[in-house]
Amino acid sequence: MAAAGNGKRRSNEVRVTGSCLCGAVRFTAAKEPRRVTHCHCVMCRRATGGAVATFATFASDTVEWTGPLARYDSSARAWRGFCPTCGSSLCFGYNPRPERIYITLGVFDDPNAWPAGFHDYREARIDWLHVDDHLPDAKDFRKPSPRS
Repeated sequence: MAAAGNGKRRSNEVRVTGSCLCGAVRFTAAKEPRRVTHCHCVMCRRATGGAVATFATFASDTVEWTGPLARYDSSARAWRGFCPTCGSSLCFGYNPRPERIYITLGVFDDPNAWPAGFHDYREARIDWLHVDDHLPDAKDFRKPSPRS
């Protein structure tokens, strides 16, 4: 596949790339994310160290990892992927949905190319945080994405 580069489109081809802080772990996705969501749950905030965690959802079989992606089983239902060298939070997997992987937007080479479209667990939002308040809650979203 011809590289479109950093989330840019060329002839209907997409290549989304990113890495951890030290560059030891990289990812390349052959398709654009199916959606990008701000998650406000306590577990995601603690896993990423942010006031909100923003993830892009990909089909697992479209993402290729290079380098030593470490894994931590954060609950019976989910696991977290991170760099064992620098500790960057890179992704998480939800055990009931192994066909999907959720990659932290902050590790994208071009995060501006993929704005968030939803919120998850908004009721757990930190009171002083206001980001993309106009976006709908993911749980209220019923229509399938045209990119699915």
